[in-house]
Amino acid sequence: MAGNCLKEDCYPDETGCNHEGCDILSDCQFYKKEADQSSSEEKVKDDFYVRVPWTGNTFGLQDLNFLTSTSPIILIGVAGIASSGKTTFLATLYCLLRHGHKIGSYQFAGSLTLTGWENIAWYLSWNTHNDIQFPPHTSSNAGRIPGLLHLSLRNENGEKKDLIFTDAPGEWFGYWITNKNDSNAAGAQWVHDYADAFLLFADCEMLSGTQLGKARQQTKQVADRLKHNLENRPLGLVWSKSDIKLDEEIKKQISDHIQNSPIPNYQEFETSVRNEKSSDLQLNILDSINWILTVLSGETNKLPQVERFAPTDLFLSKR
Repeated sequence: MAGNCLKEDCYPDETGCNHEGCDILSDCQFYKKEADQSSSEEKVKDDFYVRVPWTGNTFGLQDLNFLTSTSPIILIGVAGIASSGKTTFLATLYCLLRHGHKIGSYQFAGSLTLTGWENIAWYLSWNTHNDIQFPPHTSSNAGRIPGLLHLSLRNENGEKKDLIFTDAPGEWFGYWITNKNDSNAAGAQWVHDYADAFLLFADCEMLSGTQLGKARQQTKQVADRLKHNLENRPLGLVWSKSDIKLDEEIKKQISDHIQNSPIPNYQEFETSVRNEKSSDLQLNILDSINWILTVLSGETNKLPQVERFAPTDLFLSKR
């Protein structure tokens, strides 16, 4: 079927819909038919369209279905207001793994979204002026479902973990705290509905500057939304850009507000892409993910023990 997509990294004619995960291309808000499409082509049903399992870009829902059909996943919801450091956190995480760092006992074992990771991580590479840039702001026009980034991890025992991180624009959460039923907040609501764990970002730069009041209020409001029906899902508070000094009283106000009602699994992490001397601000990024894996592993039910009639007799011990 002829046509094109308004998203530059999506090629529906070759790989199907990647951003929205639409089985029927005409349902996608970004897909536009070509004006000179012949009548015979219009009669071809999208139902018969076949796409490859993945493209290397950020996942859409069809890609997620492909992965979940072969192995269980852990979906980590990355939440926070605009420009709070969410994408930079993800880019730094990937760079650390790429350089051989581990998440607890797990190390990098692959990804189905390598192009998606590289698209955000290359900004953190040194340029000719020995300085680094930061990943661009995630567009609020990204769709109803956030960009999904995949990591596959494996430990020395061969145990494998498939992690999916949401890379959602902060504007979505801005709409979400005002009205969770707003159509512009659908992506943030999707994250809240389906994530197995959450990382909430509090921006030390905004909290230490002229935007203090607004940033503090919005961070608290996003936390309140996340805590609704949270149950036992882990909620980590990430103090991003912690190389910037922040008044301890401000941190205490936000921390106390979040913990004003019991949260079964809660932890705070000070992180930064800039690793100051004698600090673990970058490594704390790895620790935040390891904490989530540890908590979720503890929630796994133990396998029931099967009683044996006679432990010493191989015939009678079989049931």
